[in-house]
Amino acid sequence: MKYLYGPVPSRRLGQSLGVDPIPSKTCNYQCIYCQLGRTSNFTNLRKNYYPKEEIFNELKTVLTEKKPYFDYLTFVGSGEPTLYKDLGDLISYAKEYTEKPICVITNGSLLYKSEVRDDLYDVEVVLPTLDAGDEKTFRLINRPHPEIKFKDLIEGFIEFRNHYDGQFWVEVMLVKNVNDSKEELLKIKDKMDLIEPDRIDINVPIRPPAESWVEIPNKSVISRLNEVFIDYNNINFPEMGHFKFYSSDFEKELLSIIERHPMREDQILESFSSPNLSKQEIQEKLSLLEKQNKITGMNYHNNKFWKLKIIK
Repeated sequence: MKYLYGPVPSRRLGQSLGVDPIPSKTCNYQCIYCQLGRTSNFTNLRKNYYPKEEIFNELKTVLTEKKPYFDYLTFVGSGEPTLYKDLGDLISYAKEYTEKPICVITNGSLLYKSEVRDDLYDVEVVLPTLDAGDEKTFRLINRPHPEIKFKDLIEGFIEFRNHYDGQFWVEVMLVKNVNDSKEELLKIKDKMDLIEPDRIDINVPIRPPAESWVEIPNKSVISRLNEVFIDYNNINFPEMGHFKFYSSDFEKELLSIIERHPMREDQILESFSSPNLSKQEIQEKLSLLEKQNKITGMNYHNNKFWKLKIIK
């Protein structure tokens, strides 16, 4: 499959069947903590990056023929999904073939556009990101496209929330010495009070970030979070569970997932091992793919991660 992947284990959504309508690293942000690495196609242009009919066909095939078990159908992946111009059509088409809830994971940058808000009103869950309480920190962390202004971002969040009947869960990614001080947290809380999300999720970069200097905050941040936010969800733990696949082609399936979702080596071993493929053989295949410059392995906080190799 080219556009659908998984289901993959999600820390918030159980088993998530992913739909990825955007080419790898096509985004209007250049977040310092991005698990997929630096943005290679930095754009704020909404267009149909892939033929809509091809994505329709995959949705129909997977949802009516393969019928994998999943908890949420999630529009997310290797770029910002709201950059896909006809995202609303993709969502409407998916709803014809599944009664499972649909979620869109987005940076929220385009919610100031009425056409983007209209695309998302019919989904059950929208998960945007808000890592800053002012323009300065916003530009330091998310490094947005010049067309995106912090004031518009916040107004877009508020406007969407005021007309949306689903679940609106806003995630905050905390980076050590950037947005984890009490002062920065209070600024974010002020904006959250205006937005009034259903839930606030606090996260930290548990996977290797785009910039090597990005670090996880010290544990002392917990007391500040408790004081400032009081009611929030801590999601900075590794996801648990196996990844699902559509074929026995190890290389094809592995690359399809880690293009959108870097995997810990223990996840790869547990998910792919079978009577026909031992853990030792999997490790040998990983080493070969690394030598072929297709993937790259790195140690991060006592875990070995595998990511798609970015050719510069």
